[in-house]
Amino acid sequence: MKGDRLVIERQPELQAHLGCEIDAKIRLKLAFLQCVARFHPDLETLCQAFGIATPTGYWWIRNWNQLGYEGLQESDCGKTGRRPLLGDIDIVYLASLLKEKSCWTTQEVLELIKATFGIEYSHDQVVRILRKRLKMHLNKPFVHDYRRPPDADAILRERLEEVFKTLKNKNLKKNEIALGFVDETSPQNRANTMRLWSFESSPVAIRNTDHFKSNTIGFYAIEGQSCQAFLVDSKQESIQEFLGQIKAANLDYKAIVVVWDNYTSHKAASVKDVAEQLGIYLVFLPSHSPDLNPEEYLWKSMKREISKSFIKTEVEMRAAITKAWSSLSSRLSFAKHWIETFLNSESCYSELCV
Repeated sequence: MKGDRLVIERQPELQAHLGCEIDAKIRLKLAFLQCVARFHPDLETLCQAFGIATPTGYWWIRNWNQLGYEGLQESDCGKTGRRPLLGDIDIVYLASLLKEKSCWTTQEVLELIKATFGIEYSHDQVVRILRKRLKMHLNKPFVHDYRRPPDADAILRERLEEVFKTLKNKNLKKNEIALGFVDETSPQNRANTMRLWSFESSPVAIRNTDHFKSNTIGFYAIEGQSCQAFLVDSKQESIQEFLGQIKAANLDYKAIVVVWDNYTSHKAASVKDVAEQLGIYLVFLPSHSPDLNPEEYLWKSMKREISKSFIKTEVEMRAAITKAWSSLSSRLSFAKHWIETFLNSESCYSELCV
């Protein structure tokens, strides 16, 4: 249970029994508990040192905390009758099991608790345990492409460092540098991505079934002024025009750093030339790594907001997008993890003159 501290109850009693115990099996258990109490080691490592399985060590701790010396005299699997509900030590152990993989279904956790602790909870009870006691989150996983480089974070950090060093050599201050992300999306009027509470088990939402979408591009700034536009297409000329809009929105800054993906038009020579003329420094994400662009999360929130509305026309769609963008792009919460990972760590960005 790496990172979790296990508490051993009745430590004076433990010490007293350890000094006079003659039964070798019980003395081994007492010695194990003493090591946990005094040194707070990683449970897996300690169990390996004692030559026992991790679940066995866990049950020794559990039995001692609940029953004291009497608990060590029982067989590790011979307890009968209904077991008590999950206690604090059980929750710690359950957390260690759940950390063995990143995502679980509620049914999988229900079956794990039954197999490990012999307790049968309902679906709702398991949900409450996961949310309230383990502080876990119920979300749709962000899918990573199998072609995503395993060192994608390191690649992006290196590319950012190169740009920051260039700006540092130009003696630019942080407040003279705008920094943000560019991405495109195409919200659709028939999207149904918002979960809504209702007294009906299968609520009905009235939608305009005519299909239309609005190609949208945005500069989500974590330093500087965000801006958004609608694209006719994603060709070089359209991208160049949007770079001009980013510059126009950030005239007070001497340099603008734009992080974006490797779309063909983004890497075109003409686009790079325009960016250079505008004082925009382009940082390309590692291939197949859209998760490193926080704007992806902004788009998800925008689409959920739009899916709640009845939209008749593309004009109304664009008005809804603009309104949602104005509200969401002002929040840095979408980029909080990115900022902590790439800016607040040991970064050249932190060394720029203030």
